Amino acid sequence: MQNTKPARQPSADNRPPIKTYSENTILTRSREFIKHPGVFILDKSKSYGSSFFLKLPLRHVLCTLDPEVMTHVLVKNQKNYRKSFAYKQLRLALGMGLVTSEGDYWRKQRRMAQPAFYKTQLEELFRGMFEVTENYVADLAKKQGTVIDVSAEMMKITADVVLRTLFSADNTLDQKEMYRQMVGAQEYVVHRINYPFTRFMNYLNGRHRQFLKDRKAFDKTIFGIIRSRQDLAGAPNDLLTMLLSARDADTGEGMTETQLRDEAITIFAAGHETSANALTWTLMLLSKHPAVVQKMRQETDEILQGKTATFRDIPRLQYTKQVIEEGMRLYPPAHAVGREAIAEDEIKGTKIKKDMIVLLSIFSMHRSDLYYENPEKFDPDRFAPERAKARPKNAYLPFGAGPRMCIGNHFAMMEMQLILASLIQKFDFEYVAGQKIEMHPLITLKPKENILLKLMPKA
Repeated sequence: MQNTKPARQPSADNRPPIKTYSENTILTRSREFIKHPGVFILDKSKSYGSSFFLKLPLRHVLCTLDPEVMTHVLVKNQKNYRKSFAYKQLRLALGMGLVTSEGDYWRKQRRMAQPAFYKTQLEELFRGMFEVTENYVADLAKKQGTVIDVSAEMMKITADVVLRTLFSADNTLDQKEMYRQMVGAQEYVVHRINYPFTRFMNYLNGRHRQFLKDRKAFDKTIFGIIRSRQDLAGAPNDLLTMLLSARDADTGEGMTETQLRDEAITIFAAGHETSANALTWTLMLLSKHPAVVQKMRQETDEILQGKTATFRDIPRLQYTKQVIEEGMRLYPPAHAVGREAIAEDEIKGTKIKKDMIVLLSIFSMHRSDLYYENPEKFDPDRFAPERAKARPKNAYLPFGAGPRMCIGNHFAMMEMQLILASLIQKFDFEYVAGQKIEMHPLITLKPKENILLKLMPKA
């Protein structure tokens, strides 16, 4: 009689053990890793597997680009993982906003802030976004025929959008100075994370003093806006008003000035820089792929007929959305997520010790041939609905996953679709030869140097 007993499945103990990358000295490994963690992890994964241990000074890290591990840490067993050491450093700049806070405090703040990003509120916020985009495109047309720094331009329009939707402010604030302060704070925080042994030097060389000066100036601006709004009759229906009116469901209490500051600065920093970087990288990619631009224009011409997209038009711009999604696959603004184990755990048969750091490299996963065919190719069609369904679960995480998924993901996608569709309708962006384009992985994935494109009227 034929044996119909199912084949025995390998046990967790039979899984090949996770390897440890220990080549070179610990300082050399650190330098390799710090330069670009995502590139490092993607490269080493080809020899060490989709997850591997890495010994760094003071830290033992599990590096991974495996979507199953990411699902375990961010979704299935997320209560066992807290924000990593890096986020504690980020609190120096952002305070206890949604990006950096933990536990019951985070849950309370999330519940209070969430209604501001409901669909009905997004439609209200879109009105300001629409006006900013129309005005920006009209101003940009004056630069036709010139070479522009597209990274600076995208920072400008996304800052305009967030200032309008967050504070109902136009150009009354010194955006360049605010952005300089935020970038300086990021670089300081990342330096503290990457070079923990040099912190004392920061007090001697003036780096810490400059950070405190920038933070004080930024706080003065934000607190000034909050205090003036508290005394304002007939407040505008923007994000700040929504946060001011939010109440805790259990206690009926609102946010303190410090809580409002922390959420406002988090929305400003995360809300414009991530979108600006995504748009910058995507425009660079489009400058090298005219066939994709042509396909986008076919869609925008048919749906928009020369007009700026309305709130109702945004869901119809499917191919434009795919272009943005593919841009964020190759250059995810939030390129990595760090977590620390609160207690011992086991992931795919591997023991995770208490306090161990698990580094989830979104960048590496997005560029791995384990999950994407020809992963270095810019191909928006891979995000067509049917093809996207075939992708392994959680192999695409530009906004994270689980309870701590980015609260502003729908806001960001709406903003990027509106801006990109408006730009492509009016302009061609020509790549300027001879540039050395490098990634600069700070808190977000930025270009190391300016990205230059020649702005031309649409052919």
